[in-house]
Amino acid sequence: MVGRRAYNFMYRTWAPWEGGPRAELVELVTSGRISPGRAIDLGCGSGANSIFLAEHGFDVTGVDFSPVGLEKARRATPPSLSVEWLPGDLTATSIPGVSGTFDLLVDYGVLDDLGGPAQEAMAATVLQLSHPGSMFVMWCFYDEIPWWKRRGARFPGLAVGDEQRLFGASFDIERLPEPASGSGFACFLMRRS
Repeated sequence: MVGRRAYNFMYRTWAPWEGGPRAELVELVTSGRISPGRAIDLGCGSGANSIFLAEHGFDVTGVDFSPVGLEKARRATPPSLSVEWLPGDLTATSIPGVSGTFDLLVDYGVLDDLGGPAQEAMAATVLQLSHPGSMFVMWCFYDEIPWWKRRGARFPGLAVGDEQRLFGASFDIERLPEPASGSGFACFLMRRS
């Protein structure tokens, strides 16, 4: 996992993942597959997904461990919108300022950046913050590249089946068609049972 200093540096200079709201989330919301409700953006960074959700009627909390990312999110929030921006460690047993459960949880590239016990701890956070019927959108680097094509390089992300291992006991899991299978990325829509 890349440390807080590195993320703060990237948010000050150039973070390659910054941009508008993510296409998969936009499609799920604008198509009506996900309805407005209480939402939490886990690892919100500079806030594009959180702001998009607030613009579409969600009551949004954005959590990130980078104070620089959170400050960028605050500055980017239009005055007409209300988003609660909170610092927090998604692997902790609780996040100060966050209480109750959420109808929608969003993770774009946090869980896949963790390993071992930290990954298990964040999965426990997702479970703690959800209730039956909650939707969880998780985008990740997804290891579908055969080992003989990797040439020894570490492939970031989740291994095939990690989504089932981490969430299958509590969520019904659907892999979305985009990003396409074999791309090295995946996006899952999960519903808490």
